[in-house]
Amino acid sequence: MATPSAAFEALMNGVTSWDVPEDAVPCELLLIGEASFPVMVNDMGQVLIAASSYGRGRLVVVSHEDYLVEAQLTPFLLNAVGWLCSSPGAPIGVHPSLAPLAKILEGSGVDAKVEPEVKDSLGVYCIDAYNETMTEKLVKFMKCGGGLLIGGQAWDWANQGEDERVL
Repeated sequence: MATPSAAFEALMNGVTSWDVPEDAVPCELLLIGEASFPVMVNDMGQVLIAASSYGRGRLVVVSHEDYLVEAQLTPFLLNAVGWLCSSPGAPIGVHPSLAPLAKILEGSGVDAKVEPEVKDSLGVYCIDAYNETMTEKLVKFMKCGGGLLIGGQAWDWANQGEDERVL
């Protein structure tokens, strides 16, 4: 597995600025595990994008799902799926909730298609963080070498999961 600094360089290649949508209010990511590292940190020191290895696979997390469907973030999105894919040329699967991402990737020559479920034949799967039904499949996919690009806002889950609140 590449070092965090080499991975960071691969993820940031050609990214000169972050033109994130102003109406997409992100949450702060908490990094755990020795393999995790920040990719984007705001002026207040909060991690908004992070990456890690997991099993034989890799993971990139963005703190708001809208970041995954913004054309102005195309250089980073291309770097992310490139770094995540351990099998060059393997197709990229995109959950229907992020269908605009498939168009962004296809428009840049990436073999991407909308897939409602993660499949072993994919190199990377892209999904928002709100689909709890696939958690086990996604973990298995990463452990076996797949890449996961995922985005979500923690307060959205907290507002919808009243019965599941711990605190």
